[in-house]
Amino acid sequence: MTAALDIRPAETSAAFKQFVELPYRLYAQDPLWVPPLRSAQKKLFTRQTAFFEHGEMELLLACRDGRPVGRIAAIQNHAHNLHHKDRVGFFGFFECLIDDAEAAVGLVRSAERWLAGRGLTSLRGPVNPSMNAECGLLIEGFDHPPAALMPYNPAAYAGLLESAGLAKCKDLLAYQVIAEKVQGGAGARERLDRMVAIARRRHPEVSVRTINMRDFAAEIPRFMAIFEQARRNNWGYVPISEAELMETARDLKQVIDPDLVLMAVADGEPAGASLAIPNINHGLAAARGSLFPLGFLRFLRAMKKVHDIRVLGIAALPRYRHLGIAGLLMLETITRGLPKGYDIAEASWVLEDNVMSNRTIQSALDPRHYKTYRIYEKAIAGIVNSG
Repeated sequence: MTAALDIRPAETSAAFKQFVELPYRLYAQDPLWVPPLRSAQKKLFTRQTAFFEHGEMELLLACRDGRPVGRIAAIQNHAHNLHHKDRVGFFGFFECLIDDAEAAVGLVRSAERWLAGRGLTSLRGPVNPSMNAECGLLIEGFDHPPAALMPYNPAAYAGLLESAGLAKCKDLLAYQVIAEKVQGGAGARERLDRMVAIARRRHPEVSVRTINMRDFAAEIPRFMAIFEQARRNNWGYVPISEAELMETARDLKQVIDPDLVLMAVADGEPAGASLAIPNINHGLAAARGSLFPLGFLRFLRAMKKVHDIRVLGIAALPRYRHLGIAGLLMLETITRGLPKGYDIAEASWVLEDNVMSNRTIQSALDPRHYKTYRIYEKAIAGIVNSG
């Protein structure tokens, strides 16, 4: 007989430890899962990150006979609701035994009750903990490990969440770009070269430079200002706060390759930017969740062999989009990365209905759409009095 399900906030030190450790147990035999650093997870779950200047989070743990079988975080993002003038609640950090649908449904309902008690009327996710961080549930592309800062989960999770009444809200696409295909003469590279040559001939005032690491503190706001302006009208956009910006800058400084962080300049003014990072998941996988005492050495050793990157974003300011800047930045990323051994890239994520971005990537880079992530949503009105 199955033991009774008990779901409650992870408020005690023992329950908190179980919440943090659950994925390390569930994925112990999964070779594609990349263990996050426990130190980073604990910092986030103890609300010591910049997100909590405008966000709240309740950690919920499901147990049977005292043994954890699932977890979820209910999240209120005040910045999102202020910007969009709505009452959306979020969930994230969902994990569950794949054969325990009762636990999955119970966790979702518990998150709904917490959010409904705060006057929120819909549930959306997963986001960990926001759209400015890891987000989406992997629904296609289970034969590859996740790229840096992208989530991973078993295929069964989609069914678990759907059994709790969640339905598709939006899909996020990930593309794989193989340099050999782009370089292959009469194909994507030829089209990209032609597009860039036309842009350079018509607009010689446009140039590309790398990030100045000696002026890093000032450079990051310059770059982020471009991305913020370019994505302002995107679905799910939430302005990044100054504290979040500086926190992101500190994290990025540890992992970026300056040759892969580029700014397009038109007549001396910032016009576009691109940000790519080496796939640090190789190092994280080697570190096995901790940098000490030996994880840091394993991390460094693994990173020396990295040959793939994740392109987090390529953006052109609206008034400069006619200059072919996106294509120019794509070509520069490829040509600067190849001598360093970077021959594979993941471009992610892109909203399924962002026609311009998808068209640019598909026409210029001959990519493979190899992963899809889904954001789910459901109404939560009236959940407060439900069982």
